[in-house]
Amino acid sequence: MTICYRVSPVLWRFCWLLAWGVGGLFVAESAAATPRALPEFGVVFNDDADLAYVVPDRARSEGLLTANVAALADTPVKTLVYCIGMGGDLVLYPTRVASEVGWRHSEDEKPGSLMAMRMENARVCIAQGSDAVRTAGVAAKRYGLFFIPSLRMNDAHFMSNPDGHAMTSSFWLKNRDRLTIKDSPLAFQKAYGNLLDYSHAEVRQHRLDTAFEAIARNEDLIDGFEFDFNRFQVFFPRGKAESRAKEISEMVRQLRERLDEVSRRQKRPMYLFVRIPPSLADARTAGLEVDRWMEQGWVDLVSPAQIMTLAGDMPIADLITLGQRHGVKIYPSLYPRNSWRIPYPELPGAQRYDGLQVGREATLEEIRGAAAGYFAQGVDGFYLFNFYNAFGSTRPFPSSLYQVLRDTARAENGAGQARVYAVTKSYYHDGVGSYAYAKQLPAVMKKDHKLDLNLVIGEAPSTSVFPLKQSELRLGLRGLPTGVVMTVSVNGSVIFRGEPPAGFTWDTRSIIGANPKQPDAAERYVHVPISKPSIFKAGSNQVTVVLSESGGSTRLTDCELRFSYHNDLEKLWRREPTPLN
Repeated sequence: MTICYRVSPVLWRFCWLLAWGVGGLFVAESAAATPRALPEFGVVFNDDADLAYVVPDRARSEGLLTANVAALADTPVKTLVYCIGMGGDLVLYPTRVASEVGWRHSEDEKPGSLMAMRMENARVCIAQGSDAVRTAGVAAKRYGLFFIPSLRMNDAHFMSNPDGHAMTSSFWLKNRDRLTIKDSPLAFQKAYGNLLDYSHAEVRQHRLDTAFEAIARNEDLIDGFEFDFNRFQVFFPRGKAESRAKEISEMVRQLRERLDEVSRRQKRPMYLFVRIPPSLADARTAGLEVDRWMEQGWVDLVSPAQIMTLAGDMPIADLITLGQRHGVKIYPSLYPRNSWRIPYPELPGAQRYDGLQVGREATLEEIRGAAAGYFAQGVDGFYLFNFYNAFGSTRPFPSSLYQVLRDTARAENGAGQARVYAVTKSYYHDGVGSYAYAKQLPAVMKKDHKLDLNLVIGEAPSTSVFPLKQSELRLGLRGLPTGVVMTVSVNGSVIFRGEPPAGFTWDTRSIIGANPKQPDAAERYVHVPISKPSIFKAGSNQVTVVLSESGGSTRLTDCELRFSYHNDLEKLWRREPTPLN
C-alpha cells in the first residue's frame, strides 16, 4: 500500500481498491486509510447555478455561463464546485432520475417575478437540449480548473409551502406521506418535518441515483463530486440521527466507490468533497459520521460551514487535527453575509460613521479577519460560498471579489492589510442541540457580572513588518443605562475602566436616524483604543466586560477588534511618522 502511495495517488487508490475487492466491491471496512497525496485545490469557489440559464435561449445562455466561469480564469481559484440543480431535487439537464428545473408550473411563479423568469429560462433551454452542468464543466476544463459537481442533500427552500413552491420535486409530491421526516428534530421549525427522511432506503437511493446520473453524464469532465450536507443539516426525525448515522455513511462509501470506478476508467484521480455543519459535534447531532469518513479515506476535502453567515470562530481544531492525521484537506466555508451591524468604520474621527447603515454584507476587512484566524489554526484553504453574486452580477467580477480571492489564497497575502476580527453572533436559532454550535453573542449583561468572550485572531500585530496604525476594540450594546462604569480587559490586562467617553461612543439613532429594528443590532457602539497591542496573541484571546449597572434589557451585541497598518512603502522609506491610533 505504501509503495503504491509513493508512486502516485491514482495508483495508490487502485491498489487500495484491489485490496478490498475486485471491481470496487468492498468486502470489509479498513481500519484506517493511509494518508494520500492530494493536489492543491487553491481557492474553492462554489457556484450555486442561479445564473445557469440567464435568458430563454440555449446558445446565449451557454455563452453567458461560459463567460461566468471564464471570469475565474487566472485567479487563485483552482477548483469550481457547481451545483447540479436548484435545491436538492431539481436538476439543470434532462434527467431520468430526478425532476428538471421548471418541470411544473407552480403558484409562486408570479407574472414578471424572478422565479417565473428563472423557471421559464430553464424550461426553454433544457427543451432545446442544454445541460448547464456540462457547459460549466467544459468551461472549467478550458480554463484549467478542477470541476466538482455538487448535490444538496436536503435543501429546505421549499419546505414551508411545498405545494406552491417551484423547487418541490415530483419525487417529493409522490412520496410526501411515506418518506418525509414529519417529526422535526428542531422544535423551533416544524417545517423541517417536510424534508425527506434518510431513514428510508428509497430516499437514500434516490439521492445516490441523482449523483450517479450526474457523474455518468460528465465523467469525462469531472474531477470528483460533492455531497453538500450543509443544505440543510436535517436528515432524520427527532431522536433518530445517532442510531441511523451509519446509513448516510454507507452513502458516502458508495459514492467513494463509484468515483474510484470512474477514476480507473478515466485514468485520473477523483476527489470526494463534503460540506458539513460547522463542527464535528454539530455533524454528529445531524447524523453525520464525518470522523469515520475521514478515517476510512472516503473523503478528500471537508468544508465546515455555517448556514448563511460569516464566522471566524467555528470550533474546528479537532477537524484540523483529523485532517492532518488522515491526509484530508480542511477548507472552512466563508460567506459574504454577516450578522446585522453597522460595519466597522475604517477611519477615526467624529465623522467616522457618516454614510454608514445597518446591514449584513460582509466587508473585505471582516472576511480577511475570519480567514486569518483560520489560517493561524492550520487550515488548508478556503471554500467560498454564495460569492458568485456577492458584490454584483457583472462579469468579469467586481474588483472586490478578486480582492477576496487574493486575500484568501494564502496567509501571507494579508500582510499590511486591515482586518476586523469578530465574535460570531447567533443566527436563526443556532445553539446546543441544533444545527450549529452555540454563539457567545448577543449576551445578557448583569450588574458586576464578568462576561468572558473568546476572540480568535490570526496575527500578533507586534511582529508585523508594517508599523501598526490602528489598534482598537469595538463593543456594541443595547439597553445600556446612563452613568454606567465599564471595565474591559484583554487576557487579564485592563484596557479601559470608566464611563464610555463621548468622543468614542456613537448611538445608532444618531447614525441612521432611528434605533435599529433588528434585535441583535447595537444601539450604541463604544470604541476602545489599545495603546499596547502586544497584549493580543495569535489564536484565542479572552475579552472580559463588566458593567457597574445594567437594565433588564442590557445586552452586549458585538465584540470586534480592528488592526490596520502603515503600508505605504515610500512613506516608510522617507521616515515619515507612523503614529498609533
